[in-house]
Formats: sequence, C-alpha cells, structure tokens
Amino acid sequence: MDEQIIFTTNAGGSISNVHSYEQATLRQCAVGARNSAVRVGPRYLFVAQAKKALIHVYSAAYNVQRESVEQRLPLPEVVSCLEVVPRCAAPPSGGAQTHALPALDLPYLLLASTEAGKLYVWELGSGLLLNVKPAAHYQGITKIKSIMDGKYVVTSGKDARVIVWQTSDLVSQAEPRPVAVLHDHTLPVTDFEVSSAHGANLFTSGVKLYTVSKDATLRVYDLQSLVNQGNNRRRGNGNNGSNATPQLLATFTLPYPVECVALDPAERCVFLGTQTGCFSLQLYYKLGGNRMANLLQLSDSNMGSIYSLVEAAADARDALFAKGQLLCERLLDDSVVCLRVSMDGSIVLAGDSRGRVHVTEAFSKQVLKTLQPLSTSQTLHGEVTNILLSTYTTADSEKLSLGAGLHGAKAGGSQARGLEKLPVLQRVVFDKNDTTQKHDVWFQRGECIDTGSAQTPLADLEAYLAGVQAQESAFVELSGVSSEASAASEPSQSAIEPSQDEVAALKQNVAALTAAYSELRALHEQLYEENQKLKK
Repeated sequence: MDEQIIFTTNAGGSISNVHSYEQATLRQCAVGARNSAVRVGPRYLFVAQAKKALIHVYSAAYNVQRESVEQRLPLPEVVSCLEVVPRCAAPPSGGAQTHALPALDLPYLLLASTEAGKLYVWELGSGLLLNVKPAAHYQGITKIKSIMDGKYVVTSGKDARVIVWQTSDLVSQAEPRPVAVLHDHTLPVTDFEVSSAHGANLFTSGVKLYTVSKDATLRVYDLQSLVNQGNNRRRGNGNNGSNATPQLLATFTLPYPVECVALDPAERCVFLGTQTGCFSLQLYYKLGGNRMANLLQLSDSNMGSIYSLVEAAADARDALFAKGQLLCERLLDDSVVCLRVSMDGSIVLAGDSRGRVHVTEAFSKQVLKTLQPLSTSQTLHGEVTNILLSTYTTADSEKLSLGAGLHGAKAGGSQARGLEKLPVLQRVVFDKNDTTQKHDVWFQRGECIDTGSAQTPLADLEAYLAGVQAQESAFVELSGVSSEASAASEPSQSAIEPSQDEVAALKQNVAALTAAYSELRALHEQLYEENQKLKK
C-alpha cells in the first residue's frame, strides 16, 4: 500500500507521494479558503478558486496525472468549502459475479458553502441544483464533512456553531432543519473530525465528534444519541429531531487558539495544530503503576470532564491528573494550520503557514521530509489550505508519473485522451413538482470481472456497440415466424436397408459401366496413335 498526497496553498498546489520524492504541480490553482479541495471519485479533483465563481477540475488518478486544468465548472457565486456525499453501497446480492469500478464513478452530491453562510447542494450525476440553504450559518462556513456513509452532514462556521444535518432533508425539503446544533464554543470553530468507529449496528458503535475553536478548546461529543433518534424518526416514533443534543464527553483547554485537528484512525491519539506548534494528546492516558485512564469515558455530568493541557510541569503525571491537568507532547515548532494522519497512524502531515507540508513520524517525532510547491517565482505561497491523503496499491499504479500512465497507454481508451467531461452545475434550483423537466443522470456501471463480457461505452465504444447488437437479437420481431413443429414419422428399418435384388442390380450396372469405360479408353488410345503417324 502507498499513499498519495495532494496539498494546496493560497498560490498553488502539488501532488506527491509519502514514500517518494516525485511531485507534480497543479497549474492555475489559486485557493483562498481552507477545506476548498475534495477528491471526486478515484480520478477527479475539485478545487474552488479564490475570488472566482469557478471550480477547477484536475486529474488525480494514480496512473494518469496531468498538471493542466481538465475542466472548469462555473458557479453562481464564489464558494469557500467543498465536500462530496458518496452513494450508498448496495448490499451484496449473493451472486458469484462482481463488478469493477467504472471509469466514470461519481459521488451522489456535491456540497459547497460561501463566506455568507449559504449552503449549495448539487447532484453530481446530472448537475442539477437540488437545494440552497440561504442561512445555514450566520457567518462563513469553515468546513463541511459527510459522515456515516453519507447519512449525515456536519458543518462548522465562524459563528461558533457546529450543525449536524440529515442528508435526505437537504435533498428533499425546501427548508431543511438541522438535526442538532452545538453552540458550546465562544469563538469561530476552525476544524472538526469525526471518528470512523461505526458499523452495521449503529446502536452500540460510538461515533464521536472532535471540534476545535479559536477559543483554545477541544470538545468531544458522542453522536450515538443522534443515530438512535434518526432510527426512531424512520419508524415514526418521534419529532423531527431538532431538539436532539449530542452528549459532551470532555473539554480540553490549551494555552493557544487551535487552528486544526487530526485524529488517529484507531482513536488512540488526537493531534492539535496551533500557531506555536503541533501537539499530540494520548486519549488513553498513562498513569503510575501501569494504570490507564480513558479520557473520553462517559460521566454523570452533562458538561463532561474538563482538562487543561500543559507541555511541561514539575509535578508527576498522577499529581497533575488529580488536578485536572494533562501532559501533551510537541511534534513541531512551526505554525501549523492543517493536519492529516496516515492510514496506519504512523505518519503525521502538518501544513504550516508558509506553504510547507512536514511529513513527520508520530512515534519518533522526526521530520522525514518537507514538501513545498514547485515554483520558480519569488512570490510567497501563503499558508497550506488543503491536505488530501488517499491510499492505493501497486496494482493501481506502478509509478506516480505525469501524462498517460501504463493503464491508459495499454488500453488506448479515455484515460489516454483525458478525463470525461462532467455535467455543468446548474444555477437555478430544480423544481421537483414540475414533471416536464428532464432529469438525466450520467451513470456508468462497472465491468464484470468474472466474464469480462460487459463493455463500457467510455472504455471501448466498438465493443460496446457489438455487445448491444448481440443483445438486441433477443428482442427481434418474430411475429411472422410460426413456432408450430410438424411431427414426421420415422422410416422403418426395412426401408433403410436395401434388399438382395437391389444389390445384384447395382452390381450389374457397375460392371456394364466399367466395360463401356474400358472400350472407350481403348478406342481413344487407337485414335491417338493414328494421329501421331499422320504428323510424321
């Protein structure tokens, strides 16, 4: 497994790799806000441009990477944050056939926000504008994130609020109401993270929300009550869920305002980025005598536990813990504004205010390498605004390269020519009550792995048309053809075998023909000899 890094600054962007030094530059990329870039499927990268009502589409495939802009999507106004909502995965049907991902694999929704707190909802497959929430937040939205396989959407804003929405309400209702509103912070919420510890049984798996703010606090909430109430709403046993409140588990105070937060995949540790450096906090806090304290354990108080984070102290850990203080470790000294953690939790990617990304080992606190945009100009790149981390295997790509990769050159298909054009994002809200409007969705199913007979039109048009022609023969009009079968009697055995008289007659005929042929041959030879004598 390998991991690809996509990071952007105020003046540019780059695509690199965690374990190699190969790097590509995203041209004409000017980003003005954090969380304004998002991966769309396995091949596309959307980047909202600064001071322009425009989204640039780049190629982010592992084996096909191009530096230029593939497509430009106009918008109604300038947006700041982007997020996609995936399609709900269909349950396995139990059949033996499986399908690979198609070349055009688009998520369900595209969410975008503005500095005024407005929230846009597009359907990516058709480009239709499904809804616009004019005042989702009182001020600008700082981050949008889809959680629980697209069932809920969480937004944070400069109005010091964190709001949980239900995705179905954003799509179906003209005035969607939030499921829950968190207003414990007193200053703008800069970042948040949601744990990935949830499965099929959402009643027992705890989903936690980590929020950080300019008020120098980290707050952790338990979202299990929202899951339970959401199930009650589907059964019709409750109200619309606007009175639901997640339970506050703990509050951590810091000496500095917190700019960003990143969570270990196993929820062992949380990383905090501030203007004075990056800190790590162990959620399972070690005490003397091989004791361990769970900092996120449920308490009887509705306000949760309150801890103060200190970097160094003369007292022992047990004495500090008794006073509500926790020791935290410093990873970096630079001003950190963006954080991401690798899949196994061993690597921390920290973006600073000068446009650099430090690849740091979490255990040894050693900086393995530092990435920065490739540019020959002397202008400042600004702070790091986005860090996107995704994993891939060597089967996906043998080398992180520019231009058409091995797969595109071998297939000779659409990847060698570039990305497929996406539907244009509409500017007018789609009227669901108007039945005369068209609702055409761009969709492509994957190729059958077992038989390989299913061809996609974008991969090989000629093979696809041949397959459609073969399938069409099953529906040819056959009204003029009679389907009645006439019964024929089988010949008897005596009719099949000839009699003795017939055999004798056939033998006589053969003997007569043989004698006539011999006589004719002798006559022909005599005439030939006489002809030769006359020539002499």
